[in-house]
Amino acid sequence: MEKFEDIKYAFKSMRNSFCENVKDRVGSSIDSEQLEPYEQTLNQMIAVENRVTVELLNIDRLLLEARAILPRI
Repeated sequence: MEKFEDIKYAFKSMRNSFCENVKDRVGSSIDSEQLEPYEQTLNQMIAVENRVTVELLNIDRLLLEARAILPRI
């Protein structure tokens, strides 16, 4: 499964390519009204994914501690 950081990198590359090839108001409008919000959403998803990763590590640590106390778990 891809991480959101990888998806953002691919999206950013496509967005940059789009912006380089479109030179009119319509293209600028599409970039600012459509593509920019998608990139912001990806940034938020990356932040959530990072928090989930930290919490999963904390859960793994707690399980290891519990198994050390009660090996039968």
